[in-house]
Amino acid sequence: MLVVGESQFPPDPSLIVSGRPKALLLNGSLAGLTVLALVFAFGKLRHFRNDGEAGARVWFYDQNARRLYPAPRTVIPPDGNNDTRVRTVVIGFEGMRNDISQLKIAYLEKYSPELKALLERAQAAHAARLLFLETMPSPNSAYFQDNTLVKRPGEASWHTIGSDEARRLASEWREWRGPGGQRPIISIPGIQ
Repeated sequence: MLVVGESQFPPDPSLIVSGRPKALLLNGSLAGLTVLALVFAFGKLRHFRNDGEAGARVWFYDQNARRLYPAPRTVIPPDGNNDTRVRTVVIGFEGMRNDISQLKIAYLEKYSPELKALLERAQAAHAARLLFLETMPSPNSAYFQDNTLVKRPGEASWHTIGSDEARRLASEWREWRGPGGQRPIISIPGIQ
């Protein structure tokens, strides 16, 4: 007669793990699984962080061609070696998605050649995983403010971001309304 839980054959003594070796085997297995889980989690976190940054887009405006185009957020304005293609703040209206015919340019933005060069050196060091030893000014610093320039489309002169005129043009879009009275919202390329 066979009872549930019993075997017909006696256990092989060479296969029985007892006491200390059993505890070591169990703890080693748990430690190995924990390490694998952590490696997987950190890999996913790094992948998530990189995807979010790498995929971020902003609007740029080609002043010669008079057209908007999306560019990676990491592009430092002006895009290229001249002042033609600059970052822009584009306004849409609630409920209208990114209907290109309804988008309006609030203002254009670029950096002085000196600030652009500094930011590009910092970006290159970061991409190469090198330590950047130059002093990086805060975006709120006088240097950053004096070297960040804005203007309305079609205007000839640029204004430093800290000037009264720049503050006016950077906020006037908040009063705009869509064709049906919709409130303005900042447009982000690729977001509907």
